[in-house]
Amino acid sequence: MHPVYGGYEGFDPLDDVEEPILPHVGYTTVDSACDAPLVSVDPSAGPRPGTIREYHPNIPIAKPGGQNHLQRMDDDEHATIRHSENLHYPFASKSEFDLACWLSGGALSQKEIDAFIHLEHTKNIPPSFHTSKDLRARIEALPEVPRWYHQEIKVGSHKTNAPLMLYWRDGLDVVKHLVANPVFAPCMDFWPYQEFEGPDSQRVYGEFMSADHAWEIQDKLPPGHSFVGVIGASDKTPLTIGTGNKEMHPLLISLANIHAGVRMKATSHAFALTAYLPIPKFLGVSKPVHAILSARVYHFAISIITHNLKIAARDGCVMSDPRGDLRMIHTPLVAWIADYPEQLLISCTASKRSPISLAVSAQFGDPLPHSPRTRIHTLDAIERACTISDPCDIASFYKTCQSLHLNGVVEPYWMDWGDACPSRFLTPDALHQWHKFFFDHPITWAVNMMGGAQFDRRLSVLQPRVGVRHWANGVSTLKQLTGREHRDLEKLLPAVIVGAVPNDVACALRAITEFIFQAQNLFLYKETLHSLTEALREFHHYKASIIAAGGRRGKNGPLNHFQIPKLELMQHVARSTRAMGAPYQWSSDITERCHITHVKRPYRMTNRKDFHGQCCRFLDRQEKLQFFQLYTVLKSQQASLIYEMSREAHAMTLHYPEATWISTVLPDEQYVGAGKPIASLFIKDRSRISSDDSVAILLTCRPHYPQLSIEEASQLFHIPDLHPALGDLISGRSYLERSGKRVCRPNCSLSFDRLRVWQNFRMQRRSVQDNRVVGPAQTIQALPPNSSMPFGRGNTVLIAHESDSHKMIGYIVVQVKSILQPITEAPRLNQPFLYVEFFNFSHSSVDAFNGLRLVTPAPVTDMYLVHRRIRSNNTALGDIVPLESVRQVIQLIPKFSREVSAAMNCDNSLQLAREFYVNNFADKETFHAILSYQ
Repeated sequence: MHPVYGGYEGFDPLDDVEEPILPHVGYTTVDSACDAPLVSVDPSAGPRPGTIREYHPNIPIAKPGGQNHLQRMDDDEHATIRHSENLHYPFASKSEFDLACWLSGGALSQKEIDAFIHLEHTKNIPPSFHTSKDLRARIEALPEVPRWYHQEIKVGSHKTNAPLMLYWRDGLDVVKHLVANPVFAPCMDFWPYQEFEGPDSQRVYGEFMSADHAWEIQDKLPPGHSFVGVIGASDKTPLTIGTGNKEMHPLLISLANIHAGVRMKATSHAFALTAYLPIPKFLGVSKPVHAILSARVYHFAISIITHNLKIAARDGCVMSDPRGDLRMIHTPLVAWIADYPEQLLISCTASKRSPISLAVSAQFGDPLPHSPRTRIHTLDAIERACTISDPCDIASFYKTCQSLHLNGVVEPYWMDWGDACPSRFLTPDALHQWHKFFFDHPITWAVNMMGGAQFDRRLSVLQPRVGVRHWANGVSTLKQLTGREHRDLEKLLPAVIVGAVPNDVACALRAITEFIFQAQNLFLYKETLHSLTEALREFHHYKASIIAAGGRRGKNGPLNHFQIPKLELMQHVARSTRAMGAPYQWSSDITERCHITHVKRPYRMTNRKDFHGQCCRFLDRQEKLQFFQLYTVLKSQQASLIYEMSREAHAMTLHYPEATWISTVLPDEQYVGAGKPIASLFIKDRSRISSDDSVAILLTCRPHYPQLSIEEASQLFHIPDLHPALGDLISGRSYLERSGKRVCRPNCSLSFDRLRVWQNFRMQRRSVQDNRVVGPAQTIQALPPNSSMPFGRGNTVLIAHESDSHKMIGYIVVQVKSILQPITEAPRLNQPFLYVEFFNFSHSSVDAFNGLRLVTPAPVTDMYLVHRRIRSNNTALGDIVPLESVRQVIQLIPKFSREVSAAMNCDNSLQLAREFYVNNFADKETFHAILSYQ
């Protein structure tokens, strides 16, 4: 222990019971006890269609004889009572247990629970617990989860305004608990692999276990051993705003072996709260000394928590996996999710430096990446600093550290954790480094260049869509937005600024947006890494134009540099992807959500005094209830406590394993303890599935207009040629065969005279990146005109058609004006159709190649440019197409001139504008779908 610290005298369990002895983690071989290796590769979680996997030659071995968490619950001290008398012991019955879950869920205080128990109505069917204290005691008697401890940390003779209390759980216990969680059985990998796709066997980077670092870890393990990659996450979060200035510093732990789609869902409980770190307030010291002491306390506290994890990383530790098999598992540190200030704290780097490279602030805007700041570089610098100055003389040591770009920490918590290197385990954080960066910088640059009023005006005239944020009042005056709103603005900026800023500026901002979209891919290929690197290079090529146009401004006037730390961190995304897998899985979105469930919500249940311990007890009770509820549901149905998911179930609910498990046990009931999967339209009987099985479309059973005459529908939706369009539909000649010409006369004879009409339909797509994943349903509207919307509201979509001349699938952008179904007995006609108006691609974007007309994106925006197709009488060209031809929801953004017309608003912009950009940034799926259509 370093002499700077006064040390600590053991640790006390939070509930003041006798201190448990933490077992020594020693080296033990398991392969001798296992005749046949049982490889932990779930067939339902195998490679995606069209890909092949090459698994690591060092095969992880598992043997029977362990117990997952539910199996241990089935064998605890009260198991006999639960098996023979009362499954829900220590509660009297299932209904009483359900009541206990509701009462302790956080909505009621202890006083209110006591009042409820003593109501006359409650006394008619009294529960076996008589007070809130009795209720809590019964919950605390449920099967154990990792236990909480607390201890005081003293830092030499330095005084603080309050004792430095660390509330923590042993990191190894938490990891064992996560590994033994049966919910993760179908979504936890123990065998590293490399994935390849396509005829040229292009390497694919997705899950952490598919990346280079996982392969390298397995290289170093003894034969038959496994590893779980430990993910840490820490960030201060405020508890009060404006009153009391209270904050907490939670530390979360998860496992990189858990599939990212599951791990990133808060309802999966894949991130376990492991500690509340102390937040020191030292008295009588300067700011530099305070910063050094606080940083040392941070690293010292984490070293306490992770002590046994470091031993297990070196020697291995026998653990039970989710299926109840025993494995020899090592616990290396592979990732730490943190924002930029905390990354500096973790990497022991001084301010205005890069935490993962040797770049200093003056180099943050450089167009090429700098060398990584390796663990050897940092530890050598710390050793040099300790040789030059005494670490106990903090004022002198501070000056030495500044010259060596250090923050004054002497013993980083990661220094003895295997070969953990901050330049690798400090992974890209999409939320802070990309999305918040975009709002703080590109959005601000655009507002500075074009003016807030003009920027807001352009946002306000975009057509609203159900489920998509509409910026009716703009954004320029807002100071703080949510991460979701940051993402929404990213989708719009490249197209709305065109015409108001120089083309070079538009190129720069489109390039940085493209980088962010490419970096968020579920799977990244060699060509993807090249594309995002080129996008970043393009931004740097054009960035000087932003300064020239007045976009870069600070508090004291114009800025002539790009010294932005997050811009420098982007240079290392490609390197991180190769080592760690797809960057999206390291975003702090999930940890920010955990701040609500693991910090702010428990805090609200305390009396605001000595609240850390109360929060720990609250979370301990909630965790016990969560697992006991799952256990009793399975046992009541005589279901297995080992989770085996079918291939079909895995495909349906890839990211919600607990909900899928329970749905197989209780198919007709809603289990409140699990997250709700995205409802799939593909499995509904009434859904209409596209010919390529990529799209499901659903109409409501009851039309908005059950019976309209053709004339009424024509007048209601302002479609004057509806009657002849229906005649052309009956003729059987498609709009392509007729070249869009109207063949039938307005008074032609029809075999029906009435229509069913809907105002919207729902559409759901399979992910273009992974067809096992189903995206959320989208609503497409076709609202009739009225006094406030003289043109109605018809959303735009992409429809597919087959070219007769080349037998190739082509795509057309259309606006949906009406959703209709003829009331007839004819099978070919008794189905839903769309009346749509067509858009043509701009002639300047059409090239010829081998006799084919190919559409190319417009320069600057790299988006397709379209205009409304007009008949000779100057009316919009429309026709009727099958509903099943819809492939993609499309957002059209008007091609604005320097100023937006005063007559234009969100309800008429699609009619008044002459040309439109097909916004390929409308969402991540549209981005990849449009790429695939090219």
